[in-house]
Amino acid sequence: MLLRASNREKVPGGLDKSPAINSMKDGILPASAAHTIDFGYIQGAWRRSEAMRSSETDPVEPPTVSELEKALGQAVEKCDLFAKNWRNRIYRIELADGRLVLGKQLVMGTDAMLQYQYGELRVLAALQVPGLRVPKALALLRGKRVLVMEFARGTPIPALLRKGASANDVVSACELAGKILARIQMTWTQNICPMPVEALARDLAAAPWQLSAREQKILRSALESLAGAKVRMGQVYYDYKAANLLLENNELFLVDPPDRLREGVHLWDFSCFSSSMRRHLWRFSLRRPFDRRRAIVNKSLVAFEQGYLTSFTNRHPEPPLFALAVRLFELQRNAVLMTMQKAKVTLARQKVPLAKGKRLGSPLVNRLTLPLLEIEKRWLFRQLTRELRR
Repeated sequence: MLLRASNREKVPGGLDKSPAINSMKDGILPASAAHTIDFGYIQGAWRRSEAMRSSETDPVEPPTVSELEKALGQAVEKCDLFAKNWRNRIYRIELADGRLVLGKQLVMGTDAMLQYQYGELRVLAALQVPGLRVPKALALLRGKRVLVMEFARGTPIPALLRKGASANDVVSACELAGKILARIQMTWTQNICPMPVEALARDLAAAPWQLSAREQKILRSALESLAGAKVRMGQVYYDYKAANLLLENNELFLVDPPDRLREGVHLWDFSCFSSSMRRHLWRFSLRRPFDRRRAIVNKSLVAFEQGYLTSFTNRHPEPPLFALAVRLFELQRNAVLMTMQKAKVTLARQKVPLAKGKRLGSPLVNRLTLPLLEIEKRWLFRQLTRELRR
């Protein structure tokens, strides 16, 4: 078997390797890189799910008004909890002069993660990418692990669809998102080297799914076909999804900065955005098969790809393998999301304190998301088959 289904609720230090994966070492070119890069996003999801399980209490207290005033150097009118989940609390902070700022508190995190997010906001702003805006970093409260930043005004791309925005607004926003991502990646590219298929195979072996013999064969063929493909490598944003891009005055605010350096194949970020948009398409299809927004999402996906690809002089991978590589990373992301969703459902059933505090979202939504992810997985295997036949 190419990949072994994992029924464990965590992945220990040494992942099981199937015989097929071990045999691939002789038949697939190894990825070359200047230094070790972590491609284990699914394995990372297992580790995060274990952190969720072991988290029973909040390790930090909310920031006080006096602490905020000292950090910002100005009077604060009030500070209210705006949103929260198992990782973060978001505070809406009103300054005495009427301005609004946000405070992001790492409930489950480290000082290093806080510092990295603070620095990443400045790094992204310094790129000066046309059409891109990032919240201005204003202050750090290290003792409370709070990052205070500019309030990002605008509407997330998925909300444009829900609120019935014009098709032109949604399509234009997605095209701009593609152009912005390409410009970021051109700056962040460290090298161009063969696809790290062995590392991807090992990570996919940790996916919480059961593959049929046919699916195993398809996946193996996809990995072998991509073994010699050259790809752009370097820093990845990791969570470049539609919900993290807010449209305001024909510009996009990019929010939720990375909390640590991740380096890998740049197509991960492309796949992250495209799969997040497609998930909205399928939600419309399941609930309202004739909803006009389905056509808008399809046009937006095309616009995003065009905006991205037309920004590059040389494409990596080359056009014959581009779609196949994208589908493979979408499959990896599907497994990451499935791992996290299954962990949330399990925690809710076990009535872990973290789940009882409702910081994991709606239990019903978590359960309903799993079938959608399974549908996506099957669709992705069909797309892999189509690309392999070309």
